[in-house]
Amino acid sequence: MAVKKCRTWWFVQRIDNLPADWEKILEDLLIPGAYIVHDRDTKLDVETGELLPVAPHVHCILTFNSQVLVDTALSYLPDDFGVKYIQPVPNRIGAYRYLMHYGKEDKAQYDRDEIKHMHGFKVNMSEVYNLDFSDVYALIEQYDIRNFAVLVSFVVEFKPELMPYIAGHTNLVKSYLQERKNMVSSGKMG
Repeated sequence: MAVKKCRTWWFVQRIDNLPADWEKILEDLLIPGAYIVHDRDTKLDVETGELLPVAPHVHCILTFNSQVLVDTALSYLPDDFGVKYIQPVPNRIGAYRYLMHYGKEDKAQYDRDEIKHMHGFKVNMSEVYNLDFSDVYALIEQYDIRNFAVLVSFVVEFKPELMPYIAGHTNLVKSYLQERKNMVSSGKMG
């Protein structure tokens, strides 16, 4: 069997198994990544049918500069973290979605503001939320936006997750706004 190398790894550990200053220690590793504490998760007791709380735990994604072996990734974590297993992340977007339980309505939902980012770790939120032109179109139509600057101001203030999509598709969005403006002014659109 081939030895697995990967650039991005993640682990899960119960908070009560971590040292009190685990967040500072994690930050001090100077490895780009993201983590979140899941403290609202539940599990179904099959005997009673009750939803029981799951012990608070942290999900942490670590991204190295190059592909590393599992033992190398694990060696960066302090022994007092008690982490015995670390898993490769084949899809950073999917892993990031899991931090929020995005798309998993049967699980506790976490806000992206609850995720702590370390040392320049970034993901494209348009990809996380599966956003595309239809989302921009719906916003333009809902608020009758006719100007690119107004759209950008609105998005920055109220819908920042759309900004990466708009930045990557500026010509498409500007063309649509111009055509829409022309149609409105000629009376072909309300």
